[in-house]
Amino acid sequence: MKARLCILFLFLISFSECWMQIADCGLLKSEIRNPKSEISRNEAIKLFTDANEKYLQASKSIVAKDNREAEQKLKDAALQYEMILLSGFKHGQIYYNLGNTYYRQGELGKAILNYRRAQRFIPRNADLETNLKLVKNSTEDKELSGETPVVIRRIFFWFFLLNHNELIILAVSLYVVLMTLLFFLIILKYSWLKRMIIGFSVSLFIAVVSIGIKTYVERGISHGVIVTSKCQVRYGPGDEYEPKFEIHDGAECIIEGEKGGWYRVYVYVGVKQDTGTKTGSEEKVSKEIRKGWLQKKNVDII
Repeated sequence: MKARLCILFLFLISFSECWMQIADCGLLKSEIRNPKSEISRNEAIKLFTDANEKYLQASKSIVAKDNREAEQKLKDAALQYEMILLSGFKHGQIYYNLGNTYYRQGELGKAILNYRRAQRFIPRNADLETNLKLVKNSTEDKELSGETPVVIRRIFFWFFLLNHNELIILAVSLYVVLMTLLFFLIILKYSWLKRMIIGFSVSLFIAVVSIGIKTYVERGISHGVIVTSKCQVRYGPGDEYEPKFEIHDGAECIIEGEKGGWYRVYVYVGVKQDTGTKTGSEEKVSKEIRKGWLQKKNVDII
């Protein structure tokens, strides 16, 4: 019996060391450090604190109707947030604060862009969701109904509540527990452990599939946001092609391809159709009419 306990202890120690290595690799951190950055972590924190102070001062200036002072403070705050991000520090709160700053400046596209980036780090932030809806309701182009149904969000709650790194941590945790249960089953041979092993095996499979889907959605598909006041979506990749429709600041799109300085995009917003169009499939036309070519300078990738 003592020999079995010693083996079990060594087994758990080996998995603990594996877990610590994963933690050191950064899966437990929402901040990514760029080793080539010219500023240190402490300097980044100081910049972040100073940017937050400037944003608060700008808010007070807005209340006092000192628009010139407020505009300058907001510009300074945005520059500092951008500097932190360019230096390699990626954190949901930085993106969220930057989105708030751009919204105060009236740059809806850049606000939505940074809110979307923040969602990948802090998906459960209620303030972020509220502000994102507020900004999207302020855009000129109104999106078609494309929100995930509430029923689906509740059934697959873990997928929508956890970010990519948290799903990886969940999968690793389930794997560690599963291996521990298998070890106990071999050593102690309790029949009830089999049911637990089946349950954790199913959970691990679901977690791994969820990681694959989230990886594809966030990294396999390029999502963009329009960051100019207005621009033309054309029939082809060039100014010589006729405009197909106009799109405005804050509209979101999927980037399906690129050629030279142009992106082939699919936009989420409603587009006016030609009533004289003859087609056998109205749905097909509805999807095709929202596709076109857009200059890269008008779009930022999420």
